[in-house]
Amino acid sequence: MKYSAAIDLSGKFAGFALAETGGELLLAEYKPMHGRSSAGLSAWMLELMAKFSVAPADIDRWTVGGGPGSFTGMRLAAALVEGITIGKAGVMTRCVPGAVALGDASEFDEGEKTASVFDGRNNEILLFELIRRNGEMIPSGETQVLDRCQAHEYFAVRSYRKMAALDYEAVNIEKVLPAAELEKTSWAEHLSLEKLIECRYKDFDNDLTALVYIRPAVFS
Repeated sequence: MKYSAAIDLSGKFAGFALAETGGELLLAEYKPMHGRSSAGLSAWMLELMAKFSVAPADIDRWTVGGGPGSFTGMRLAAALVEGITIGKAGVMTRCVPGAVALGDASEFDEGEKTASVFDGRNNEILLFELIRRNGEMIPSGETQVLDRCQAHEYFAVRSYRKMAALDYEAVNIEKVLPAAELEKTSWAEHLSLEKLIECRYKDFDNDLTALVYIRPAVFS
């Protein structure tokens, strides 16, 4: 039997999910782990796989949470999967924005837009717009970095019926997002790893560099 896996390290938690390819979700686990403090990520993943007697070689589909979020975390997750899969025949990989794994597509009409909002640090938010297509939320192509003043200007001319964000980022997002938009925002404990695995719109293209950088990444 072959398996599909999803890994995300874009926020304050590492996330790992395992499913039968095309079948049942076996596990979706989260652990506090962030960027450079993620030395135990691979050991933790192996421990979770072992509960189902699954080895990395049994996984033929890998999805990496592509952000937005921690540049370091996203790169580490992508590099880990690249190392596991490089040169392996029949194994496919992809990056899927974690923004699509917030909120519930069933709450929106076909063609309706929403946004996932993230803490952008420095009293800013990162906005990633989504649109419902064929029953799932996919990127619309609209992204923004907004401080408090810019957020008020943005939402004065563009608004959404509902939005989504991570609850552990609420304190910082609440400093920037206008009160009327906060009332429309639902708060999730984690990104849905199951949605990353089940994502249909994004092909397995073996491109683990396709990460979301709403604000340009800085390389030193």
